[in-house]
Amino acid sequence: MSKHIANPISKSIVPRHGHIFSPASRAYFAWQAGDLDEGALNQRESGKFFPAVAGGLLDVYAPEDVANSPPPPDGKIASANQATGLFLDQPGSHWQKHEVRGGEMLDISWHFTANHVTRRWNYFITKEAWDPSQVLSRDQFEAEPFYTVQINLKPYWSHGDAMKPPSPTVHQMPLPIREGYHVLLAIWEVADTAAAFYQVVDLDFVEREGGGGRPTTPTGLKAGDITDKQVRLTWNASTGSSSIASYRITRDGSTTVDVYVPLLSWTDNSVLPGTSYSYFVTAIDDRGNQSLPSTAIQVRTQAEGGGTAPPTTPVNLHSMNTTANTVSLMWGASTGGYPLKHYNFYRDGVQVATIPASQTGYTDSGLTAATMYRFFVAAEDTQGQLSVPSNVLSVTTSTGEGGETPEWKLGESYKVGDKVIYQGVKYACFQAHISNAGWTPAETVNILWLLV
Repeated sequence: MSKHIANPISKSIVPRHGHIFSPASRAYFAWQAGDLDEGALNQRESGKFFPAVAGGLLDVYAPEDVANSPPPPDGKIASANQATGLFLDQPGSHWQKHEVRGGEMLDISWHFTANHVTRRWNYFITKEAWDPSQVLSRDQFEAEPFYTVQINLKPYWSHGDAMKPPSPTVHQMPLPIREGYHVLLAIWEVADTAAAFYQVVDLDFVEREGGGGRPTTPTGLKAGDITDKQVRLTWNASTGSSSIASYRITRDGSTTVDVYVPLLSWTDNSVLPGTSYSYFVTAIDDRGNQSLPSTAIQVRTQAEGGGTAPPTTPVNLHSMNTTANTVSLMWGASTGGYPLKHYNFYRDGVQVATIPASQTGYTDSGLTAATMYRFFVAAEDTQGQLSVPSNVLSVTTSTGEGGETPEWKLGESYKVGDKVIYQGVKYACFQAHISNAGWTPAETVNILWLLV
């Protein structure tokens, strides 16, 4: 691991924000080599909520947080789409790497030069069959982070310094099982701005000492006996090449307790009435190897005195794609004291579909081109209790007239709403202007252009 060097190499650049210094990120190695000044080292900044591509989205957990700017496009993830560092996006396996072993713990250390009110850190890893000869894209990474650290205080304006992490901040995480070269993508998401900060760490996964892998992931995590004072969790046993020693329960991102074999249940007696909690469980063998986390479950305790509240409101209903005849929508999950049964999907005030509780998305089809529709969803639990409806979203289907989007051109007069293709990415103009070489769509996102 590289030692953290505090002296900037360019005193004319004001250092901002933060970076990973151990294990050294790709940007940190570039700074040590003199290819980035300290300002650029800390300025790997773009929109939050990767792997989303759109801007204007609200945080599913904390919709009071500032909506996001568009995250970096494919091929610009390592640089965070910042001009000072586009060389960080070069494909290939030539990058300086850190030797690690799958299933073992890795400490990730952040240094902050300008702190922010923080919501979370997400850590992604490349897929087992990823291709280093291709640029880093969303398809190269697993769709979900393998590790997340979240600050659950909200609304953010009521907590201030309590949501600003210390420097350094260290996260200890179990690495996924991998072999050979892989890329870890670390994203620091801010609550009070639209931004996140991107760091990639190049890893070389070598064979584990002593053989054997991590235990299997615990399955069947369920909550029962939910009252205003307790939540009882149960799960299925894990197996592995070594004996399972214990199970680790994590609540809302923080380790709560280790439960020792042969127990496969635990009761949380520290809950508050009418409060939502998230739980997952991991298995640990007698060699200290830790499994991947189980699928997380959301639990809401009963109201004080034993009454059970209806499900929480589905949040941040938004459109993912629109054609002449279809609209694809997504929303943030509801929770409740009783298990969710399904989501009721409404178009123009009429229920048109029932969506399984495990899904938070739906494509409405058979629509009419160039027509505006109004959508909302509501959750229903196993006791028939309905949530308050989500936000109402108005979407207009496309005309279906077809036609190709033109390439961006120099010296062209663009008006609001014009769409262009630049470097394979589609943009929409939201500030009328005449284009020039220094105003490419990629360099003026959220200034002249929006990602489509």
